[in-house]
Amino acid sequence: MKTGLIDASSAILLYKANLFTAVSAAYRLKVAPAVLKEITVVKRKGASFFRRAFDTGSLFPAEPGPEPDASNLPALGEGERETLMAFRNDQGDFVIIDDGRGAAACRTDAIPYINALLCPKLLHWAGALDRGACDAAFNTILAVGRYSKQVVDYVETCTPDMLSGFAPFDLQHEMTRCHLPNLEAFIK
Repeated sequence: MKTGLIDASSAILLYKANLFTAVSAAYRLKVAPAVLKEITVVKRKGASFFRRAFDTGSLFPAEPGPEPDASNLPALGEGERETLMAFRNDQGDFVIIDDGRGAAACRTDAIPYINALLCPKLLHWAGALDRGACDAAFNTILAVGRYSKQVVDYVETCTPDMLSGFAPFDLQHEMTRCHLPNLEAFIK
């Protein structure tokens, strides 16, 4: 199972689209301490959900560790910075991030990343979501998130081959259906 380091904004978007549980069943999701703190603020919507996910092992801790070169990270928020530091210290296979500056830092450092808007497509291509559930989650994330036209155009035109490194299963030269449980039950 691939490990994704998820930032707070992405976790919240997936939660609002009722897709977080499905994504956490397909990937091992890890959060840096600052991200966990941000998504579990008492009385904030979703806080008890994320605390329960962490306490029950649907969300795992990531340690940022020492940062050898933080030259492009100071402009980031604490959660984004710790998430990228955790990746640099081999805590995950890729990053799920919806912060524009965080995504730019990923591109600068060649850190593999996706945003929450791509998660429904990945689960659909893996056979874990039907087209209707995929479209509903995509539309919710699109409505709640803030995405540039360029990002939306990319997401709408990308293919399984373009995202093969993020597929929630191991590839052997071509995309195949994964053996995940039907994740429709996880979507309310």
